[in-house]
Amino acid sequence: MTNVILFDADGVMTHQQQRFTTYYTNRYKLDLATFTKFFETDWKDFVTGKKDLKEHIKNNPDFWQWSGEPSELLKLWFETEDARNYTMIKLVKKIRASGTACYLATEQEQYRADYMKNVMFQNVFDGYFVTADIGYKKSDHRFFETAVAQLRQTNPELDMNDVIFFDDSQSKVDAAIAVGIDGILFDGIESATSKLKATNVPF
Repeated sequence: MTNVILFDADGVMTHQQQRFTTYYTNRYKLDLATFTKFFETDWKDFVTGKKDLKEHIKNNPDFWQWSGEPSELLKLWFETEDARNYTMIKLVKKIRASGTACYLATEQEQYRADYMKNVMFQNVFDGYFVTADIGYKKSDHRFFETAVAQLRQTNPELDMNDVIFFDDSQSKVDAAIAVGIDGILFDGIESATSKLKATNVPF
């Protein structure tokens, strides 16, 4: 029996949108390749909580080319990528109203995670599992082991196979499956609702 459903944020609870780096580098005539390399090599330390994004912006003005406060740049960033999928939000609310707990499981640094909790998805979910808090990326099975361990603090009988996880990234779905969670590759709300009906999740 499904007791908990985990939903990815970007690509599931949001629509695909222009990445902030593309918008930012175009607007300020910066080198996109430099930012692309940063996200390929350094970003993992921010989304696993090892580094602080505001501190990085403050201490690396030549890289960011930003003269204002770090919080102002982050506000621009988060609002640019705020593309909520209201159809999915409505579905999550219906599932919760029918008695199944729903959580956001997202790979974010701490400040965008806070924006999601307090602005984008305030009062939408029962709780939030964020890589910056847990310390592992979602492609690491330890992220899911930690999330379930936290869920068991209030639901000791919860089994891994009582949990469904939707994500649009196969590597993250595979990490969930590796620990016994029912990981499902998300490709639209129609297939998601079909899967939920097939597993007798009420909504």
